[in-house]
Amino acid sequence: MRHRRLIDIIAPNAKNILFCIFLSLLLWYDIFLPQTPDIAFEAISTSVKSPLFALIELFLNPNSLPGKIVGLLLYLLLCFILLRLNEIFSFIRIRTILPSLFCLIIGGVLLRPHLFSPGIIVALLIVLAVFFSFKLLMEEDPKYAFNTSLALFTAALFSFSCVWLLIVFWIFAYASNVFSFRIFMASLLGALVPGLYAALGFWIAGSEHLLLAYIQDSLKLFAVNFSFSLPEIIYLAFVGFLILLSLFDFIFVRSQENIKPRKEFGYIISLFITILILIILSVPDSSILLWLLIVFGSILLGRIFSLKNNRFTKILLSIYFGSSFLLFLFN
Repeated sequence: MRHRRLIDIIAPNAKNILFCIFLSLLLWYDIFLPQTPDIAFEAISTSVKSPLFALIELFLNPNSLPGKIVGLLLYLLLCFILLRLNEIFSFIRIRTILPSLFCLIIGGVLLRPHLFSPGIIVALLIVLAVFFSFKLLMEEDPKYAFNTSLALFTAALFSFSCVWLLIVFWIFAYASNVFSFRIFMASLLGALVPGLYAALGFWIAGSEHLLLAYIQDSLKLFAVNFSFSLPEIIYLAFVGFLILLSLFDFIFVRSQENIKPRKEFGYIISLFITILILIILSVPDSSILLWLLIVFGSILLGRIFSLKNNRFTKILLSIYFGSSFLLFLFN
């Protein structure tokens, strides 16, 4: 009976969705406040900048009110897609709004000031790639391999490190027994399309050197030094501990999930670990990859707190919400 009540509480119904929208407006209140150029630049700076996003900035200033509103709307769209992803594929075996809620909260308290960032675009594209990867597992149609790599390499135009996620996709396809020569060739073709269009576009504009410099600079290691405050470090350490618990529960604790959801969730874990390694190596676009880490970390957190309903998890969840609130108020 208690478990049934938990399922009702975390169900993605209209009341919970409206609550998430209200919470996002509360957390992103600073989009209506003026911000100094230094603070705004520090929030979105990377040691290498995507020339494609630089082009977008000519039409939409990330620090302007329209830019910040677009950033909020895209982030809400991202959280809604996370919700729909589990509705369609059920890699968490119950309907739950928790991954979207965790994504809203962690992004809301850590990614301040809130601006229109290339990280939002990258996160949307990578989640889209995950959707096509799961469709490939269901239907084994090469078009989904093409769409997956197309999304991955379009994201690479904003964050070049996303090219390495194609290898993770190939491993997932191989481990799921859907990898074939047709799947491999379709994924290569999908990867070539964004690169060819980008090369052609920058060549016509006479700016091909910008694209080459972007690729070369993106291959450096130990190029970024993150600077977190002590409260942020403590908060991240606690969130990391919760994610480790989720990983332990998935790997070592027997569950009622069948093979397909476990393969799908294993893919999400592989993406999370790959992105974490890239950030530890301090690739130049690490600040953009942080968005992806939040997205996939939120899915990991959403799983354990959706499936586990005991006193220990209730205490951990209470500490998490309390620490998030304190970080929001005092950091």
